[in-house]
Amino acid sequence: MGGTILHINAVGLMAALEEGMDRSLRGRPFVIAREGAPRAVVLDLSPEAHRGGIARGMMLSLAQRRFPGLAVRPPRPERCRAADEAMWKVGMSFSPLVERAGQGHLYVDLAGTERISGPPQDAVQKIRLRILDETGVSPALALSSNKTVSKVATRVFRPGGFIALMPHEERGLVRLQPVELLPGVGPALKDRLNLLDIDDIGGIADLSSFEARAIGPRGPDLVARAQCVDESPVNPEPPERRCMREGILLEPDTIEPEPLRLRILYLAERLGFAARREGLGGRRLTLRLDYSDGRFASATARQPWLLAGDSEISEAAWALARRAMERRVRVRRLSVELSDLGSAGPELDLFEPADAKAQRLQTVLDRVHGKYGLFALTPCAFLGAGIAPPAEAFAGT
Repeated sequence: MGGTILHINAVGLMAALEEGMDRSLRGRPFVIAREGAPRAVVLDLSPEAHRGGIARGMMLSLAQRRFPGLAVRPPRPERCRAADEAMWKVGMSFSPLVERAGQGHLYVDLAGTERISGPPQDAVQKIRLRILDETGVSPALALSSNKTVSKVATRVFRPGGFIALMPHEERGLVRLQPVELLPGVGPALKDRLNLLDIDDIGGIADLSSFEARAIGPRGPDLVARAQCVDESPVNPEPPERRCMREGILLEPDTIEPEPLRLRILYLAERLGFAARREGLGGRRLTLRLDYSDGRFASATARQPWLLAGDSEISEAAWALARRAMERRVRVRRLSVELSDLGSAGPELDLFEPADAKAQRLQTVLDRVHGKYGLFALTPCAFLGAGIAPPAEAFAGT
């Protein structure tokens, strides 16, 4: 029996929608960017532009120098959101288990839908035609036994291919693919694997349990995924209803502002790093203080923009802490929660920050943290106050 987990990957959604609206762009190199904005970057691009050496996130000025006469079109986030919503509705018409996995990406669990839609392979073709009819976009689709295999397959058969894998075919396909196609392998981890002479997913799958732990705290999970083992279900819960939470036990408990501020900085770094790895940000921030006498206090604030950077999360959390600290009792535990989540990736209009320098610094810090651990770089405030990073920072090392 074949798999029932479908991954829908609308590759280059912004560019595909623009090309559908303006037929003169078909077969031509073009990019999506705010041409008049200072330090504008490429938000999306056509396959022809990609083959010409242009990449998403590249400075527009550099792209134009590399490709004279490059066509530039403005971003239209409303059309992208409408297309994404239309794709989701198509998926929901075939199964109640549809998971949003970023703009233009959906997982659909077709198990148990045969009586209504026919075999999963036939249902996928119906889904493709419906999406094409309603959005003008022809996504890549892959059907397999789990989410990891389906996602890898849509990266292989992009931009508009389809494959239905039988269980005995999955490992053979996945093993031969470059490591960067495995979900969870970013630029930093790819460089580390290259040093180990691992350039395909099969090299990860063959690692022993000891070797898996050596490549990082998520190494065993990564090896399991490389072996096509992924038991994560399709989660229909929308991102805005999910939350991310980090907490820390204070030893010793304290009421002094500076130790509390530094612990909040630590939690903000962990929370921000986790959110950015998933391409997410949050509009709602909640801080909770648990006192040594068993009582607690909390404060919540909702921002008009997505919080994703360490500094903005820590500043907002510290402001909440000052609101919540109304008692002269020692604090035993701190926790910070980020909710009302949304995509903070380049497919939205959030990739051209007003403070480009701070964003570039944040990106570099994330690369270091991803490669060497969260406390490979320690804030000067910790050192100046003579406070060591919390013990949780070294858990599992």
